Amino acid sequence: MSPTTTPDPRRVALWAAAQSWHVIPLAPGAKVPLRGCDRCSPGTRERPNPRYTQHDGRGCECITAGRPCHGVLAATTDPRRITAWWDRVPAAGVGVAAGPSGLVILDVDCHDGQPPEDPAALLPGVDLPDGIAPNSVRDGRDVLALLCEARRARYPEGTSTLTVRTPSGGVHLWFRAPAGTKWRPLAGALGWQLDVRAGSSYAVAPGTATRSGTYTLQGECRTVAELPVWLARDLDRTGHQVRPERQRVVLPWHTHRRMGNGYVAAAVRDELRAVAEAPSGTRNDALNRAAFSLGTLLAPAGLDRSQVADALLDAARHAGLPDGEAQAAIRSGLSAGARQPRTLGAAA
Repeated sequence: MSPTTTPDPRRVALWAAAQSWHVIPLAPGAKVPLRGCDRCSPGTRERPNPRYTQHDGRGCECITAGRPCHGVLAATTDPRRITAWWDRVPAAGVGVAAGPSGLVILDVDCHDGQPPEDPAALLPGVDLPDGIAPNSVRDGRDVLALLCEARRARYPEGTSTLTVRTPSGGVHLWFRAPAGTKWRPLAGALGWQLDVRAGSSYAVAPGTATRSGTYTLQGECRTVAELPVWLARDLDRTGHQVRPERQRVVLPWHTHRRMGNGYVAAAVRDELRAVAEAPSGTRNDALNRAAFSLGTLLAPAGLDRSQVADALLDAARHAGLPDGEAQAAIRSGLSAGARQPRTLGAAA
């Protein structure tokens, strides 16, 4: 697709489907899904649909019948269904359903407005570089640049993955979700004017024209890269990654028989369980605390350091932490704890 032309919407939809992206038709000139029938769309707050009948879209017969009802729930890669939709409404825009397509799309806004007075609110939970110049942060692109600087990462716009410029001047950075992962949309959780299209949300395909303008390709890159590890970690930290609900686990810690008894054995079990069951966003902290705590027991309880490290690594893997990151935290935590040995009483 050329970044300077407006292609035929049907061709755009079929091209997207050929990439294994699930598409839906959008109302001509707008960003909202096309209404498939009178009973399935509630309309908008300004223009509610009086014929709407509330029901669960997942079981709606309209989807089975091939009507584009219920937005993302109807998204498809079927060329015949896509052709039928655009034969009916040739001017319909093209929406790409993020979750079914395995995409995570970073929406970098460029809206007018004052940034937060507290710089920490630009990227909650991120240690920002020192010396941010006053008035240097004007929109989401500046916030993303700060995040890249904090993570020592390359700014991705237009160079490393498919980038789409929006009519408002913002950009959508398209990424593939890593295999086996699921993600959810959360507006503003990552940072000011940084939103995420994932899961049940959708993005407007390049080449789609709206009344505000056309979504156009930017830069030379025409491929979708996998979500960078550094960005995936931040999105996991901010709650965008969907993880299965963990039940309380009973893990086969084969090392228990050599990890003391009484107080020491209970302390080991509690620390390992705290790591294995740590919720999203707290796993690194839980591992650091556990490694330090067990490090304080190495000498007093006569624990084998390599055995403790192996058990902590097992727990970290169960929590979903990468091996390299976990091993570094375990080494430093055990060493720091060993320098402050705990005093054990008779209970140990």
